[in-house]
Amino acid sequence: MWYVVIFIIILYVINIYNSNKNKFKKENKKEENNNLSKYTTNNYLMTQTELQFYRELKKVTDKLELSIFPQVNLERIVNVVDNNITDRNRIKSRSIDYTIVNNKNCKIICCIELDDYTHNRKKVIKNDNFKNELFKKVNIPLHRIKVNNYYNLEEIESIIKESYKPPISIENNS
Repeated sequence: MWYVVIFIIILYVINIYNSNKNKFKKENKKEENNNLSKYTTNNYLMTQTELQFYRELKKVTDKLELSIFPQVNLERIVNVVDNNITDRNRIKSRSIDYTIVNNKNCKIICCIELDDYTHNRKKVIKNDNFKNELFKKVNIPLHRIKVNNYYNLEEIESIIKESYKPPISIENNS
């Protein structure tokens, strides 16, 4: 009989210990979540190379009355049809260097990826191929431009115009 009483007391002590342990974990997690000292600023949204291209691209988009959104997350551009978590995870942490949109309604005209030497790496090539296929599937032109010291603005304008299909205006001839 004493064995049963001792066994019940041991179970009770273990239960209290586990309860306190879980409470302690939860309190530590709350402290971790509130510990903002783990964060710091990146200071810059773009690298100097990306900024240099952005400035050149802006000359073209201003002329065409378009806007540029840099570093747009893929989830803002592409929807996952069934909201499948695996498919969402494939795009969740990825972005597009430059998204060009119509000024009037913010409709996506095309996207541009600025490719530097890192795009020759095996893993990056695989990711680039995924993006290429994804953009074909969703019918958004994706243009890849190699990093350069000089950018031909007429060529960039031509690339964007290929993608740009302005709304057809219907004139009243009465």
